[in-house]
Amino acid sequence: MSSSSLWMERGILGVVLRIGGAIITIIGVYIIYKSNNAYPEPSEPLWWTGLAVFVLGLHLFFFSNMPKHQIYEWLKSESIALTLALLIRWPIAEPYRIPSSSMEPTLHGDNRFGRGDRVFVNKWIYGVRYPFMNKRIWYGKKPERWEIVVFQTVEKNARHKTLVKRVVGLPGERVHIENGKIYINGKPLELPPDMPNIYYTSSSGGFEEMKYGIRTEDEYSLIPENHYFVLGDNSAFSRDGRFFGWVPNEHIVGRVSCIWWPPSRWRDFTGFSKTWWWKILCTLLTILLIIRLLFGRSVVWYRWNSNKLSHYFVYFLAYGIRLPFTRLWITQWKQPEKGDIVSYFVPENVEGIPEGTIACGIIAGTEGDKVLIQNGKLLINNNEFSHPLLSQSKLLPDYTSKEASYGYIKDKEHSVVPPGYIFVIWSVSDSTELKIDSRTYGWIKKENIIGKVKAVWWPPSDWKIFS
Repeated sequence: MSSSSLWMERGILGVVLRIGGAIITIIGVYIIYKSNNAYPEPSEPLWWTGLAVFVLGLHLFFFSNMPKHQIYEWLKSESIALTLALLIRWPIAEPYRIPSSSMEPTLHGDNRFGRGDRVFVNKWIYGVRYPFMNKRIWYGKKPERWEIVVFQTVEKNARHKTLVKRVVGLPGERVHIENGKIYINGKPLELPPDMPNIYYTSSSGGFEEMKYGIRTEDEYSLIPENHYFVLGDNSAFSRDGRFFGWVPNEHIVGRVSCIWWPPSRWRDFTGFSKTWWWKILCTLLTILLIIRLLFGRSVVWYRWNSNKLSHYFVYFLAYGIRLPFTRLWITQWKQPEKGDIVSYFVPENVEGIPEGTIACGIIAGTEGDKVLIQNGKLLINNNEFSHPLLSQSKLLPDYTSKEASYGYIKDKEHSVVPPGYIFVIWSVSDSTELKIDSRTYGWIKKENIIGKVKAVWWPPSDWKIFS
């Protein structure tokens, strides 16, 4: 098969994967939408199926134009991130969607896609629970009155298995609801100033199923040890402790910390946003975001004279300021020079290398320079090119004029760097399969340069700063 037909075949496959990935992603979104609108309640299995389809589509879409080594690095990074996310989600914190209106107006419930409040739940605060079990490994602080909690229902045939309510009664207390007020041990409770003005309904309103906190027998009024009485803020439309009774401590998943979605309804229920650690965390995240947008990014590429990969930090501002995520210069104060180690986008339509691939290399020639490779030596304007990396070993691989054109064929097209272009080299291994510099895919447009490579930051054994 000729190189042109091979490139065409790979290009067609990439387009098919990209289109297929986009279609699968849309299907995933539709499944998630249908799961949220399933009757009589949102379908969690269908939601997870939709999420899996959505993630698969995104991977096909983005990986369609990536080389194998970048796909491998992405999957490795995603695996680490997923593991960390699961480790955080199990014992520390987890996002939850509010399924109903029982906590209105404090929490807004809406099953429609993208609607309704999403909250973060602190699962560490009351003690870590065994996965998939209503049993704690260890106990933390005890739930306090008026805290909003997420818990597993005590009803066997409940419509919603996971509920969110407010703690009203504590272990050992006698609770009674009358005339819209809550009485604890015979004394009426005053609602905190940050709570809505709630009129708590009772059986006198016609709800015959209500017993707990309504009837005066010990079975329905005296909260057992290690149990809690929970109520919804939207009292008239909340199926809560008045119906299903006391909630054991082991059933409580965690404390609601904040509303994080939608942004317009952001609210901190526990005061964590005023703590020093939260302010430090937000500051660090802001700094990292600014660095990524304006100053630099990480790039995965081969080590010098090796087939192994390293993570390089690329500095954006070495040559000027670009509009983030584009190749447009806002201002430029320096031109790339010979000897600079740069990161750049590989030219389009290079055989075996997907469009958008990011590589690293040493600038050996700039516009107007004459490039010649003879006997394993790189000559620029008839002078041998020198560089600290190149002085450590010979330039690999050793191509022939049949395997690589630029620098080997002496005509002007293949030996003189055109205006607005550079010539880059990178030595990986004594293997002609790795065609990753200007010897094989030619001159690089200056506008393709992402920035200057300043350091190797991962793995730690390869830490290095380039002067």
